[in-house]
Amino acid sequence: MGLVPAVIPIILVVVVFFLIVRIATITLKLTGMDEQTARFQAISAFTGTGFTTKEAETILDDQVRRKTIIVLMVLGKVGIVSVIASLFFSFGKNTLYDDLSKAAILLALIFILYKITTLKEFSRTLNKFIEKRIVARGIIKQKAMEELFHLPKGYGLAQLTITSKSKEDGFTLAEAGFIKKDILILSIERKDKLISFPHANDVIKKGDKLLCYGLIDNIKNCAKLM
Repeated sequence: MGLVPAVIPIILVVVVFFLIVRIATITLKLTGMDEQTARFQAISAFTGTGFTTKEAETILDDQVRRKTIIVLMVLGKVGIVSVIASLFFSFGKNTLYDDLSKAAILLALIFILYKITTLKEFSRTLNKFIEKRIVARGIIKQKAMEELFHLPKGYGLAQLTITSKSKEDGFTLAEAGFIKKDILILSIERKDKLISFPHANDVIKKGDKLLCYGLIDNIKNCAKLM
């Protein structure tokens, strides 16, 4: 067996691991976690290290997050066995020189994969593709709300995303009636444009991300309809 074909199984396992963690990260993010925390929790659960954090309680309180973490833990255990098996079949059957050459090729390919996955454009495109597939399959009904923090008496700051099903699509902020629901729109994020402190006559469009301040329960009720 050639040097490159010998390390292909390991590379395939690494690619699968990367995709699993990336899918889990996006799933957790869609449930309301910020991206950095979602990535850390996904990696921690998959590798079985560092998962005991203050965010663990928020994982247990959400059904989708809990299922995602359980799947990651199970796949992580299977992954360790897969790596050991791949290493066993790829190394130790030839000369020391061949094994060192395989190790060098393996490290080089992993480094190349790492550089590719850290490219912003590649990462952004892959994330959008995975996110659309997750939403399309109904795993997460919407990228509806990212609750950033809670304020006293049930008030908080959250993010709503306008979808094609949102009745607010095409309405102005005044027509959408957010004020009547005790919700104040602080900004509208539209692709690469940010509308800070929008006016009542600003029109809401599909894909807009509304940064809202108000009663969390009211915001959640709005999210269910989008």
